[in-house]
Amino acid sequence: MPDLLLWILASLGLLTGVGWIVLLFYNARELSSYPNFVLSGPSSMTSNEEVVSVIVPARNEEMMIAKCLRSIAGQTHRNLEIVVVDDRSTDRTAEMAASVVEADGRGRMVHGEGLPDGWVGKNWACHQGFRVSRGEWLLFVDSDSTLARDAVERTLSHAKRNGKDALSVFPRGELRGFWAKMVWPVLASVIRLLYPLRSVNDSKGRRAVLFGAFILIKRGAYERIGGHEAVRGDFVEDKQMANNLKAKGVPFGVLLDGAVLTAGLAGGFTAVWSSINRIASNPVRERKLAGFGFVLAGLMLFVFPLLSLGVSAIGGTATTFFIVAAAISVLSPAAIVTYDVRNTTSRSYEFTLLAFAAGTLIMLGILRQLLGGASFTWRGRTYKSPRWRDS
Repeated sequence: MPDLLLWILASLGLLTGVGWIVLLFYNARELSSYPNFVLSGPSSMTSNEEVVSVIVPARNEEMMIAKCLRSIAGQTHRNLEIVVVDDRSTDRTAEMAASVVEADGRGRMVHGEGLPDGWVGKNWACHQGFRVSRGEWLLFVDSDSTLARDAVERTLSHAKRNGKDALSVFPRGELRGFWAKMVWPVLASVIRLLYPLRSVNDSKGRRAVLFGAFILIKRGAYERIGGHEAVRGDFVEDKQMANNLKAKGVPFGVLLDGAVLTAGLAGGFTAVWSSINRIASNPVRERKLAGFGFVLAGLMLFVFPLLSLGVSAIGGTATTFFIVAAAISVLSPAAIVTYDVRNTTSRSYEFTLLAFAAGTLIMLGILRQLLGGASFTWRGRTYKSPRWRDS
């Protein structure tokens, strides 16, 4: 192998190693602050007189919807209104949901209207649920989520005690299958590092994010930001709603508490790949150039050390340096993602060693959207994702 090429590979390997060291320290710093964002128990400020409207948009979720609704019906906060919006499911979702709602007596089924132009299905379903709700507080819950018995009581108490008009909880993942166990914890790690809770929970911080699986919000605050109607075309509506809350100066918080909320996460490769493309389709990184830079940096971190090891081995110059660089590309992401594997029901720690492969897949999904605004299928509907802005 030419000396110049060897020198270039070694230099880039060193740069990659420095990048991982920075990320490891940054991750450790973030984790040290997380105890500040865990829910405490309910206080005497909690009142069961306040009506909380729990709005559940549901489409083709027959396997999980009954479990989700039973967890809502069993809440310690008894003054609930349960609104289930069946978004024209093609399976037995509506039937399964109706059996729970009718047995409980505090809810109603809404049979969704046709999807208008410019709307994403989930946002349209949430909007329809809001229109018929009556609670002072609204709680949007995904239909594949399961709530702890005191989830509403604890989050409502926390919001009132801390003067928050909106509250969201980072869910614990219920991972099904090989691909979900490999990819979802890495995706959670990427989200954590891009949106540090210290900044998210700081009213002056630049970062903003919510988690759509659980969003508790005052009706007045929801109306102030335009609700789901203001984000009707956004595939990652929770992120944009968080932006709107910060822009309007509405106090909100995001918490970590896996004991409060469990979210079912799709398992097969097709479902996981569609999820990556859905998340990447939204302009989370608001400039196309920045998006390409993010992908390039990600591929450099996840792929380059192993690639350089392969090139040097073929060229007969594989040295201890290249072997160590390759090991760093495997062990560093494994160390970072360990926390997010811990925040799953399976706790499959062996999958941490595949974090570099999962990270590569995520970067390729983002790149696919950057290059063409590719279409993707979600909940039985095919969407054409928007072009990313150039500036």
